[in-house]
Amino acid sequence: MTFVDRFLAERYEELQLEKYGIGRQWETVLLTPRFITSRHVVALIFAAGAREPSLVVKVPRQPGENDSVRHEAKVLRQLGAGPATGVPHVVTVCDVGAHTVLVETAVTGAPLDPRLVVADLSGAVSAGTDFVDALPCTQAAAQNDGWYDRTIGEPLQALCRLVADEPETKELVKRTHELLAPLHDVPLPAIVEHGDLSHPNLFLRDNGTLQVVDWERARTDGVPGHDLVFYLQYLSESTEHAFHRGAQIAAFEKAFGAGGWALAPLAAHLRRRGVDAGVLPMLVIATWARSAATLAYRLDRQTGPGPGTDQVRLAVASDRDFWLWRHVVTGVLQER
Repeated sequence: MTFVDRFLAERYEELQLEKYGIGRQWETVLLTPRFITSRHVVALIFAAGAREPSLVVKVPRQPGENDSVRHEAKVLRQLGAGPATGVPHVVTVCDVGAHTVLVETAVTGAPLDPRLVVADLSGAVSAGTDFVDALPCTQAAAQNDGWYDRTIGEPLQALCRLVADEPETKELVKRTHELLAPLHDVPLPAIVEHGDLSHPNLFLRDNGTLQVVDWERARTDGVPGHDLVFYLQYLSESTEHAFHRGAQIAAFEKAFGAGGWALAPLAAHLRRRGVDAGVLPMLVIATWARSAATLAYRLDRQTGPGPGTDQVRLAVASDRDFWLWRHVVTGVLQER
């Protein structure tokens, strides 16, 4: 019996697991992502003979590294208190020794993988925009003071510390702040933000609605447009079969370059958020700067005795979001 099986068996009545349909003889499939930024072991819990899981259990890989699962549970509970938005329900989050265990319901639907995107791009665009539109606003623009430093300035500072002020990153941060200077005085609302709207976190139900998992990178003080830029880039990469960095940049240009197909749905989303679509180019730049900056959080356990190790620098320099950030800052997006 695995740690996860023992945990569920000992708490079967307490958590009322019978209502999730798994019975007493469930089957467990362990997933161990191999990404350098992955922090968890994930277990899928199937009722005996079932083809789809009923529950998902997340356990940190390392004892004591529990902040991310606790954060995910907090965000999901906040979302669960509002209108249905296509997210898992938290069954429990509790400490077992040095580990915090998160149990949540499994979502249903077909994985929105590149094959499914190619089959119906317009349907994927609609599903994603509807999902992002429905994410709640947590602070009105007029009350969201200091949003720029909190969501852009501080994360970029953390990234610089991670790579020990590596010259290219330091210059990208400097140039980013120059390009985004006009945003400082633009009031923007705070939005719940997933932060990683791409496969394998997306599931499409038969009714065309999106279900989204893996909320460990989520923020409750996010920036309008961030999730939709990230999502539309994933759709563009899928339709262009863009699986290496050069092709991913080309896919970005098709979506967000002059006349790009993603500009209209993004502008419409911003208007629905009460944001002037004139700041769209700057919000695209901000998306990739902020997404690259999350590496400071995702790699902070990979730094060994101190920041700036070769392993960390290589991970940053090879990351797709870093490449897109560099492209939008050094390219011509800001001139369009």
